[in-house]
Amino acid sequence: MADDQDGKSPLGSPAEKGRNSDLADFGARLRKTQQAHLKPAPGRGRGTAMGIAFRLTTELVAGVFVGGAIGWVLDQWLGTTPWLMLVFFFIGVAAGILNVYRAAQQITAAAERDAGGDHSG
Repeated sequence: MADDQDGKSPLGSPAEKGRNSDLADFGARLRKTQQAHLKPAPGRGRGTAMGIAFRLTTELVAGVFVGGAIGWVLDQWLGTTPWLMLVFFFIGVAAGILNVYRAAQQITAAAERDAGGDHSG
């Protein structure tokens, strides 16, 4: 209030101007840091080679296991041991290979998208 009586506004003081520039500087640094965290780092969004190998292996093993399990259950229920287990085992192998192929295509597409599709070498 005393500043208002002297004809000076509280925002006009040198200390207040320093705080405003500090706030603007802080805001700029904060925006820069937030934008850096929003952009995936090169090679970071796709996962490591070990993670990709684990995913592809899991896709294959899951298909084989599920196919074999379905065949085993049907064999036990229908009394056709081991024929349905063999049939569904091979169906599971085919499904697993198809899943690995699809997952590899997704990983390749993500890698190309991250690289910007530049293959000029």
